[in-house]
Amino acid sequence: MENPRVGFLLAFVAGLLNAWTLANASTFATVQSGNVIQSGYRLIQGDWTAFWFSFISVICFGLGSAACGALMTSLLRRGHVFTPVVLIFECLALLGLGIASRMGVVDAHLVAYAVSFVAGAQGNAFHKDHGMLYGNVAVTFVVQMAFNFLVQSFFKKEGINGEPNLMWAGLFFLILLGFAAGGGIGFYIDAYLIAHASLFIAAAIVFILALDAFERTKRDPDPTPGGSIA
Repeated sequence: MENPRVGFLLAFVAGLLNAWTLANASTFATVQSGNVIQSGYRLIQGDWTAFWFSFISVICFGLGSAACGALMTSLLRRGHVFTPVVLIFECLALLGLGIASRMGVVDAHLVAYAVSFVAGAQGNAFHKDHGMLYGNVAVTFVVQMAFNFLVQSFFKKEGINGEPNLMWAGLFFLILLGFAAGGGIGFYIDAYLIAHASLFIAAAIVFILALDAFERTKRDPDPTPGGSIA
């Protein structure tokens, strides 16, 4: 799960999720900084409906992270890997949300809450790329690190672990590309081809990653503990 290809795909999935929630519920699924700011803004504005929607979205994201943390800890204590379990849960959840949205049986705001929950779980479980901490659901930090390593490459060729700073910059820019591509492609497909398809595409990608993880269980596909950020 620390492979740059996996990081790109997870960021792509996050972009797809945001494409759906932004188009259907006018909120972000993964970028909770925007929802936190909206909560404060709507509170002062006195728009209680908008306030509660943004506020609950943040809480759902946090609960998803907490639930995933409890699941990971429980599995690790029993000597099991957690990656395949988390990915299968995410796949089934997104598939169910896609079907519910397609059939119109669940309000878009409730689906957005559930998507935020799933995003919180993904972000907590998988946040390392090539041994380096990164974000595949919130990319402000990724932008910062991408440009930091880029400028550092002008001063010194070698960076962390003796590997080129330019390589590190490329890894973070790859995550940004995945996030933007997921958002753009998700918007296009949902708007012009098949409505709500972004959730199904996200579920398919996660399912493929889960199959790969199951094949690698003997070599432990989980991210390594700890990590470096600079």
